[in-house]
Amino acid sequence: MKQADYSVGQTDVSVLANSTIAYKYIKKDASGAVTWESGDNRSYTTGSGTGYSVSDTWK
Repeated sequence: MKQADYSVGQTDVSVLANSTIAYKYIKKDASGAVTWESGDNRSYTTGSGTGYSVSDTWK
């Protein structure tokens, strides 16, 4: 994920049309320790078009 600033990250992924994906965010500190966000995995369903955008906040 590209870090746009200290609070915003961005990445591009290719997903098939009319598909549902599951995802979850992590934070990685300078020492390499990983913290997963809490709660269930997130999900997103694409439509038949292209160029979707998702805006989330850390859980």
